[in-house]
Amino acid sequence: MKKLSKIIGLLMALMMMLSLAACAKESAPEEPAEEPVAEEEEEMVGMPNPWSDVDSAEAAAEGAGIDLFEPAEGVEISLGKVEVEQYRCMDGIAEARIPIAAVDMTIRKGKMSAATDGDISGDYGEYAHEWTQNIKGLEVKCFGNREGESTRTIWIVDDYAYSIVAYGAGGDTDYGLKADDLNSLINAIQ
Repeated sequence: MKKLSKIIGLLMALMMMLSLAACAKESAPEEPAEEPVAEEEEEMVGMPNPWSDVDSAEAAAEGAGIDLFEPAEGVEISLGKVEVEQYRCMDGIAEARIPIAAVDMTIRKGKMSAATDGDISGDYGEYAHEWTQNIKGLEVKCFGNREGESTRTIWIVDDYAYSIVAYGAGGDTDYGLKADDLNSLINAIQ
């Protein structure tokens, strides 16, 4: 008799568990069936990249629709000689990427129509210091986390906006170019 009551108890417990599982399944909201995604939708993720890689400063200027782009190639600054690794362009902006010592530097020239308040740098960081320098008779705006060292530098000449962004290797925004380096670069950039 004891065996029979144990078996009945186990069967009742099993039936209760099955009953609860069935109730839970019935009350759970149904997940919508996945709709097939068209092949075009799968391929398109985010915005298309507006930049095109090109092989020279002339090609970058032409691709950007500007008259001339000279990013100070060959100029000596405290970090060494400026040698462009990559040229790119998009509508209205030409760009040169320059790795130099432990710094990643980007120089841009663009039409004012491509600029926001004269800033085509693409650097939207907040900096501890902001100041203006006069270089080559130009009002040059500088931004940096160290006083007197500019991470983002912007200026305007006629209908063109210019920028130099210099980060330490790995994106260190505490790095900045000193006044002598900015003077050498800005005097050579056209």
